[in-house]
Amino acid sequence: MGKLSNFICQYGQDEYNTGMKTLRVPIYPSPEIVFPGQLYPIFPDKQGVDWLLRVCREQRQPLGVVWVSDVTCGAVANVGTLAYLLDDIPGNGRDFANALVVGQYRFQMLQIHQDQIYLEATVQLWPWIEEPRPDWMLVEQVGHYLRRYVEALASVWPAALLPEILRPGVSTLGVLGAALLPLAAEEKQRLLEMPTARGLLSAVLDYMRVYVPLAERLATMSPKAMLHERVSLN
Repeated sequence: MGKLSNFICQYGQDEYNTGMKTLRVPIYPSPEIVFPGQLYPIFPDKQGVDWLLRVCREQRQPLGVVWVSDVTCGAVANVGTLAYLLDDIPGNGRDFANALVVGQYRFQMLQIHQDQIYLEATVQLWPWIEEPRPDWMLVEQVGHYLRRYVEALASVWPAALLPEILRPGVSTLGVLGAALLPLAAEEKQRLLEMPTARGLLSAVLDYMRVYVPLAERLATMSPKAMLHERVSLN
């Protein structure tokens, strides 16, 4: 995974440095929200997804993961995450493979194209605005709660993040916190669409103040006690 991660960082950083340049990418409508730095498996269980994965793999190009709130009407969100293939997972005898992707950059959808078997869209990379900068106390508080949260759930949740590929910035703590929080899809999408780093950090801190004590309580409970007391992070 190291070589692939290096490729992602170099290729993705070149795209990011182009500023507001647009690009056309295949779109994967997802029932879940994926944040930059978050690992996510894609299973080709819908029409066109196997072709989408094959094109991305052969052309070494990213795909756009975009939340779809209602699979029946197919309406997709306007903000998503550009993701890169990390590794192929054996397809269990099928002629295509599942895939593991990692989100790297947030984008806005500009135009949807339907001239392929899968969706494509013209998108514009949309980093979190870092001005006005969050004050140091807000950053420290989010970092403090995030460390407590990760420690509390380290033995419960498998690793689902690849934070080393993220571009350094004041939004990074907020992005990681938003990816880890067990929120409803609508709330996660709201966090993904926050325009500023300060707004994202403030919203994540509000959630962390609720969920971190619950996670720490869950981590200290014995399995026997958990059978008698219903505890949910939601």
